[in-house]
Amino acid sequence: MKKELSGSEALYGFCGWLTTRKEITKMGSKNNCAPIADLVNKFCKTNKLTDPRKNWDKYLTHPKN
Repeated sequence: MKKELSGSEALYGFCGWLTTRKEITKMGSKNNCAPIADLVNKFCKTNKLTDPRKNWDKYLTHPKN
C-alpha cells in the first residue's frame, strides 16, 4: 500500500516534474493561472493526493516577497 506524499514531498516532486516536461510553464502575476492549476490537478490525481480541505486557503501563509 502506497503512503501519501507529505506536503513538502509533493511540492518538490511537482517542481521536479515541471522541469522534465518539454512544454514551458510560465508562472507569475501577469500569467493566466488556469494552465498551472490544471497541472497541479494532474499531478495530484496521478499521485492519488487528497483534495484540498474546505477553507484550505485560511491556513495558508505566503512568504514575504
